[in-house]
Parts: sequence; structure tokens; C-alpha cells
Amino acid sequence: MVLRCARLAFVLTVLIAFPISAQKRRAVTWPRAETITILQTTDIHDHANGAGHVGLDVNPATATSTIGAYSRIASYVSAVRTTAGNPVILVDSGDWTMGTLYDLTLGTQPLALGFLSSMHYDAVTLGNHEWDYTPRGLAGMLALAQSSFAFQIPIVASNMNLNGNTDLAPFVGAGKAIVPTSVKTLSSGLRVGFVGLMGESAATDAPASAPVSFTPLSSDYTAIQAMVDDLRNSQGAQIVIALSHSGTNAAGTAGEDVDLARHVRGINVIASGHTHTPLAAAHAVTNKGWTTQIIDAGAFGTNVARLDLAVDRNAGVTTAIAFNNTPMIDATAEPDPTMTGLVLQTDQSLNSTLSPLLTTFFSDYQASNLGKGIYHPVASATQDMVSNDQNPVLGPNGLGDLAADSVRNVPNSIISQTLASVGGNPANLPNYDFTPIQLGVVATGVLRGTLPANVPLTFSDVYNILPLGISPDATQSLPVGYPMVSAYLSLDDVKKVAALQLVAQTNLVPSVYYLNLSGIRYTLKQAESYTYFKYATAAAVLDLTNRKASAGSVPAAQAIVAVTNAVFDSGAALFAASTAGNPYATALLNLNDLNPGGTQVLTNLTTVGQVAVTSLSGTSAVASLVVSKAVAAIDTISGFESTDLENTGATTDLAGSNRIRAAVDLYAVLLIGAVQSQFGVAITPYQSATGSTVLSSADFATLLGNRIDADPATAGVQELKEWIALLSNISTGLGGTVGVDYGSTANFAQFPTFGAAVRTRNASYPLSDIGQIATTIGTLTAAP
Repeated sequence: MVLRCARLAFVLTVLIAFPISAQKRRAVTWPRAETITILQTTDIHDHANGAGHVGLDVNPATATSTIGAYSRIASYVSAVRTTAGNPVILVDSGDWTMGTLYDLTLGTQPLALGFLSSMHYDAVTLGNHEWDYTPRGLAGMLALAQSSFAFQIPIVASNMNLNGNTDLAPFVGAGKAIVPTSVKTLSSGLRVGFVGLMGESAATDAPASAPVSFTPLSSDYTAIQAMVDDLRNSQGAQIVIALSHSGTNAAGTAGEDVDLARHVRGINVIASGHTHTPLAAAHAVTNKGWTTQIIDAGAFGTNVARLDLAVDRNAGVTTAIAFNNTPMIDATAEPDPTMTGLVLQTDQSLNSTLSPLLTTFFSDYQASNLGKGIYHPVASATQDMVSNDQNPVLGPNGLGDLAADSVRNVPNSIISQTLASVGGNPANLPNYDFTPIQLGVVATGVLRGTLPANVPLTFSDVYNILPLGISPDATQSLPVGYPMVSAYLSLDDVKKVAALQLVAQTNLVPSVYYLNLSGIRYTLKQAESYTYFKYATAAAVLDLTNRKASAGSVPAAQAIVAVTNAVFDSGAALFAASTAGNPYATALLNLNDLNPGGTQVLTNLTTVGQVAVTSLSGTSAVASLVVSKAVAAIDTISGFESTDLENTGATTDLAGSNRIRAAVDLYAVLLIGAVQSQFGVAITPYQSATGSTVLSSADFATLLGNRIDADPATAGVQELKEWIALLSNISTGLGGTVGVDYGSTANFAQFPTFGAAVRTRNASYPLSDIGQIATTIGTLTAAP
């Protein structure tokens, strides 16, 4: 007893003499029963008034017909902060800009940054679309935000390299707007570390970021691990959240962020973005005993992801308690009046400042009347028009074809009007190219909105379908948007374009790469098409089987081992596994055949082996192999007449054509190099029908010289923007009605019932082959 009292007296003496030291010792042990809540938004794309139709018929002040909107997000976040009973962290995973008319505020008082600031986000990262205005444009946005409303939310960009760029340099570094890592101390004393990552696919989609670049995640796991370790060991972070603009598949089971979790330990949560895939549940990835939760709110502010975590500060680990991807509708979040008022005020400001643009479209424009300006009705649709990136299987789609027709029809109309203005004699305007546009191309990735049926579609609705981009020509700042460019392609390169569409139809590439085509129809060679689907199926099944094996599937792992041993046992193990009921082995032996004979199975085994060996060189090598088979499968290319607005008439075989004139947006030209690096397809856009001058980002002067002039009679170039082509085609070319010819559904198997404008150009659509590969993948996805 005396000994115990003496020890107690000694302890009390130490505590009195050294209180600070004692406090530090007490701080190393924390209570285990601790909860935090993480709220995530991502890919909002400036949908301040929500995603969906906005017009006076639905009261734009409250946006009651839409999902999302800044006002609902603000209301929901405020409610969670009030009722959670524990610290709440609010983050965003990038692409807060580019997608609606509100992007026109970026050069004055950026509404997107104002929203982040007013909602007191704890940290955000940069998406690829924050670079659409180039590094100088991003720097300008940050400067305006800092001067207008003292913006100081940490923008975390951990794998960004300035590469000498001087525009952003003043905004990058410790204590500045953009930081490599960040740490936040919550009210409970818990320290949360943040890293911000741009994925490889997203970086490819940001060509305007040059010279700024982003170190690829797959070659940077060691550096990312070092950042996470530094946050924990040197900066005192007890948990780490990665804001990753990289993404996953729709189920959250594959993708760059899943790979990140499998290679880097110590990240508690990956708040994923870029792929617009709202996850129904938090996806747990285990890496050598460490578990990382992946969440994704989706896109356009339609949901806010909420993850409640139990925290063990001592071990720095967290356990998921509950997850909900909460829809932003009135039932869950009544619009916040203050935010509603701010957005309405912005509407009124835009309606007034856009008068030079709106008066060119509407003779009854009124600066003080939203219904006579940004919400002016322009058309109606007889069916819902939704981008094909919403379809489970990529394929022909009414909205995509409508957009492609628009970028072909409107330039052809300009050419026709210009020819009439010179008396039908091209020699009277010798420097003008009167060659009709044969091919119109719109990548699904630039389709951002929807056109709902049977409502008065407004100027804003149509603008929001193709709102992205800006011209590098400072004199073309208004209206914003990607300018259309004329390019000439050889017939062989047109076949490559068709092949890329074929590959996308089998879901082997992200939906953003699906090419909607106008003006041409292609057919397939029977034998080569059969071979293509063999290779496509082998690539898809091997990839899925590998991922399922990595996630712990025993049958998938067994199939992978059998494939590896096939070179030694001639496939005996794979045959045995299939006979025993292994679905992965069976799919690899059948390769898109229902009941192949023995000889065909042996041939299939050779195909699987070739794809497996190629995969050792990386996914781009596999993509290149599969695309080469698709190119070989393309047979004839025929063209619709330039006056055939909906591509429903007769076609002419284009065999023997020298070069074919195409209309694409500027972004597509800039991405051609990325297409070659990812898919092994070299497409050369020429300046003219003859000559060797090539259009590329390396020669902007020549590239800009091939912009399509919306008004050749006026001095200088008046850029035809992609969204203006859509608006003009709908309101004038189609007479204000998008009819049943453009009807389509999300079910690719219903293709025979689609509208004529969709079916006709896709007469060679290999429905049964695509159906078989979709069935195979669906079966394996559901398999254990």
C-alpha cells in the first residue's frame, strides 16, 4: 500500500510540474467509439439549377422539375451538419465547372467556386474540365474567386506537374489555392488528411491543360504511398481521404480507383469521380489487411453521397457504419431559399448580359424576361432524348445521332447559302471551300444533357446538351463552346472511325469514346466480323475474370491459373474447369458462340492465349489488338446525300473516294493523338482535299484556319459552335420538332423498333453478336 501511494504521489508531482507533457501523453490514446460523416459531391458541372428541363413552365426559381440544384444540395448539407451529432466532412471530387449556361459566369464571378465557398467545403480537387479554359483560364477563375468572395477552400492536386507554367504558379504551393496535400482538424480534434488525384483517363480528356500534366496513377503508386505515409507520420493525419477524379465502373468493382485501393495502403476513403457512376453502396477494397471504402455521388448534383464511419484513431482505421447516395429531390431536401435566390439572380444577370447573343436567336428577346431569353422555348420532342452513356450497352441512339446530324447539316446549309450568294459559281469566291460535309462526328463524351418529351424545350435546355469548351481564339470568347472544324479523312481512316464505333458497341472502351456518326453507313465482312467478336469477347472475359479473381473469386482464380497453364497442358485444365461448371472457363472456351464444336473451341483457345500474352504488355496493347480486328471487319462505306437531314434516304458507295470531308469539334482533333496512344489507331486529319498539311495541336494557326465560319459574308471568322449547330438544326432544319425518327430506348435489343433516323445509318448493327457478348459478361458479373 505504501508503495502504491508513493507511486501515486510521484505521478501527481509529474503532472503538476509538466502539464503540457502530460497532455501530450494522454493524447496518444483516443476513445474507440467515435463517428464521422463524409458528404461527397462530384462532377456537378455547374448544374446550379439541377439536371433536367428548366423553364418557366416549371418555375425556374425553385427548379421543381429537376433533380439536384445548388439549393437542394445546400439544404441537405445544412441538415446533415445540424443533425449528425458528430463531425461532418464535405468534399468534392472535381469537374465543378463546364456543363451549363452558368459557365458563362466563370469570367466575371464564378458561380461554381462561389457555391463551394458558401457551402464551406473542407477540400476539393480538380477535374479534367477545370482545364477546359487552359491553365491561364483556371488561374483567372481563381483570381476572380479570391477577389470576389475571398475563396480559400483547399484545392488538393497531388499528382499535378506545372512543367514551368507561369500562369498557375502564383496559385500553387503551401498556403495557396492549390496544394499537394491538406490536413483539416475537426471539432473533435480528429485530423483528416487529403490527397487529390487526376486519373489517367481524365488526364487524357484534358488536352487544354498543357503544359500542365498529371503523373499517371499506375506508374505513381509508390509516390502516392509516400504522400499518404507523410500525411500520417509527419503531418499528424489520423485518417486519409483521397479525392480522386479517376473513377470506377458502374458497380464500383473495377476501374482506376479500385486499382488505387489495391496498390496503396492507408487511404480510408476514396471519394471517386469522373466516370459519372453513382454507387449504390460503398465498395470495400482490401489490400494486405487494409480496407479502403470507395464512394461516388455520380454527376450533375443529382445525389450527395453520405458515408458514416466509425473511427479508431489509435490504429488510424475506419469501419463503414452506413452509406446512402441520397437523391437531391424535394422529398429529401427542400430548396434552400438563399441559394435559390442567388441562382435566380444569376439567371437574371445572364439573361441581360447575353443580349448580344440572344437577340441573334430571338426577335422577341427581352432583357428582363427569362422566358424571352435563356428560357425561351425553341422546340419540343416526341420522346425523351437521353445520351447513350446512360445505356447499359453502348449503341445507336437518338440524341447522339441528332447531334451528329446537326454538326453535318448546319455547315452544309452554310455552304449552300454561300454558294447561292455568289450566283452558284464557286469561282466567285475562290478561297472558300464549297465541298459538302460528308461525315459528322460527335463523341458521346460531349453530350451532357437531356431533352425530355412533351415540354417546351428552352434555349438553356438545348445549350446544355453540348455546352463544353472554349475557343483558343480570344476574339471568340462569346459565345463559348467548342468551335466546329473541317477536316479531310482518307477512306481508310473513315473505316477506322467506323471501327472505333464498333469497338465501343461492345463496351470495351469508356462510353465517352462512343462516336455518333452522321452521313455514312458501314457494313461488315462476315468472316472478319466473326473473328473480331472472338477477340473482343476474349479481352472482355479475361479482364473481368482477372478482376473477379483479384476480388477473391475462387472460380475466377481457378480459370486464370488454367489459362496460364494452357501453354503447358494444351488447355486441359481449362477444359476440366469448364466441365466442372466453372462459368469463367466456359466463357473463355466458347468465345461468343453458344455451342462451338471441338475444332472451334481449340481455335478459341488460341485466341484466348494471344490476348492473354498481349495483356502482359498492358491494356493499351490489348486495345490495339482488338481494334485492329475491328478495322479488318469493316467492309463498305457508303454516304447519304448532303441534303438528307436525317440520314433516312438512299446511299452511294464511297469506294474510290480520295478524301472525305468531315465536321468535328476542336476537342476531337486534339484527342486524335490520345486515340492513337490508347487504341493503336492512327487517324490523320488533313487540311484540304489534296496536299499533305495535317491538322494538329502542334500547329494551332493551321488548325484554327480550318474552323467552320458561321457567316462567311462577314469579315473575319464567326465560329460555328457545336451547340449552335444543334440549336439551329432543331429549330430551323427540323422545324422545332424532334420527331419519332429519332426515337430510341436504353435497351439495345429493341433496336429494330428504333426510329428510322437511327436504324437506317446502322443497318449493319450486329445485334445478335453484341447481344451474346453482353449476355456473357452479364452472366459472369453475377457469378460468384
